[in-house]
Amino acid sequence: MKRLVSLLMALLLLATAIPALADEEPVRLTWFVDVPSFVFNSEGWGLDRMTAEFKERFGIEIEFVTAADESGSQLATLISSDSVPDIITMKGLWDSPSTNLIRQMAEAEMLVSYDELIDLYVPEEEKAGFRSDVLAWYALSDGKTYAYPNFAYSTDDLPEGTGLVPNRCIMVRADMLEQLGNPDMSSPAAFLDVCERAVKEIGAYNGLDVVGIQLYEGGNEAQSIVGSYFAEPWETEDGHAFDAFAAGTNKESYAFLNEAYRRGLILDANYADTRDQVREKIASGRVFALIAAPQDFYNEFCTLYDADPNAYYKAVVLRNSRGDDPVLGDISGWGYLQTCISANCKAPDKLIRFISYLVNDEGAIHLAKGWEGEQWAYDADGKIATLDSWAEACKNDPTLTKKEGVSCFDLFANFAFLMQYDPNLDLTNPNDLKVSRTSDVQLKQPMAQYSHRSAQYRYDPNDERAMPVNEERIKRESYLDIAEAELLTAESAEAFEAKYAEIQQTLPTVYDMELYLQYQDDALQAGKAQLGVKFFFPPYAEAAQ
Repeated sequence: MKRLVSLLMALLLLATAIPALADEEPVRLTWFVDVPSFVFNSEGWGLDRMTAEFKERFGIEIEFVTAADESGSQLATLISSDSVPDIITMKGLWDSPSTNLIRQMAEAEMLVSYDELIDLYVPEEEKAGFRSDVLAWYALSDGKTYAYPNFAYSTDDLPEGTGLVPNRCIMVRADMLEQLGNPDMSSPAAFLDVCERAVKEIGAYNGLDVVGIQLYEGGNEAQSIVGSYFAEPWETEDGHAFDAFAAGTNKESYAFLNEAYRRGLILDANYADTRDQVREKIASGRVFALIAAPQDFYNEFCTLYDADPNAYYKAVVLRNSRGDDPVLGDISGWGYLQTCISANCKAPDKLIRFISYLVNDEGAIHLAKGWEGEQWAYDADGKIATLDSWAEACKNDPTLTKKEGVSCFDLFANFAFLMQYDPNLDLTNPNDLKVSRTSDVQLKQPMAQYSHRSAQYRYDPNDERAMPVNEERIKRESYLDIAEAELLTAESAEAFEAKYAEIQQTLPTVYDMELYLQYQDDALQAGKAQLGVKFFFPPYAEAAQ
């Protein structure tokens, strides 16, 4: 800590004592990206118009160094030799080794916290650019944040009263539904009846038999998706982790899928399908209802639409037997890659001001879109519309964006913020009409009203229970792989009831449920503490207010 405080005090004294010279040379910083797939879409810092502007404005020149492979050996060598670069980008929180490494580096005083640099060097009016919930989620045990992500989805970016679209969604063919008279599909019984009507009354599309309901390959995620539509709780009413089988909260969604199977709406083949086979069925127009994430089948939606502009999907509402609104998990996440500032950084003051520019509105729009009046302009709705002249210029010269440096890197990109500037679609324009009928964001928009950030778990990397719990998880999953398949394909309602009761009775005997749930609950409570909430499940959170 002494090393960090001394560094910051020295920089502060220098900043206040020595006026910046107009012609001083920019500080050259090394930005190490420990992700081989990263691409800096420029000829070099200062060689394109965008980074030349950054160089002049912030007095920094950046050299990107990208890892040659996934081994992490280059970064490990730099750390061991005390040659940590000025700025480092690693894989996100989903990658445990990277997360642990950041914690270890912070504890060894090899990193500077964003909190301290923001307090010292970022103007008050810019501080909100660093999203509060993102900073809170990335904070370590000392309460400070040493990594900031790209592609995070912050609630700070949502207009009041609106939510992000869900990650996964139930879709049906709009043209086929219209053929059937647009019947209501919102109850479990009505949904299955309409799917059965599609199979029997429409029968075929382009000579191929209609599939009533298509799931992911192998039937993956089907129960989870239906369960979210059926508002299955994410925690107990007093806010703790629980087992859905033991509590019986997932029974209705399993029963729904089993009845769909027994009625021939979900085919046996679906439980053996590969992803390519699912894609083929959607692209060929055979699928009436799709229970999946639409973004995974965008190309197939386009193929189908190009062949038949009347053949497209729409989102539908499905509720449980009590009529509760769906509670869907949204597309929010805590980011893809995370970036840290080294205690070795030669100019943390200049760097944090540059990063602040990138995460605030002006800089985020400028880097992603270019120059107002040249590449884009605000339309009458306050949206950002690409100018025809720029689109045409890029068409004539595919290297133009690289020369200009527009979107030359995305390590602090915030698409959740930029999405609000996407122009409203003109449905009289054929291209916009196609987007409205194939883009997952457009297709899922009607379900945003039911979409919420999912429960967040915060696991302690030093918890000695991690390995034993993983062993218990494997036991649980090994049993359920077979038991769930038998449950979903039970030949009668009576056989389903018997199998479900058997799972409830057997599951606690195949793994240490108490150890597993306590570990999960500790992570759940840590996630709540990190974000300062009492409940994640929206109905419970609303009731507690």
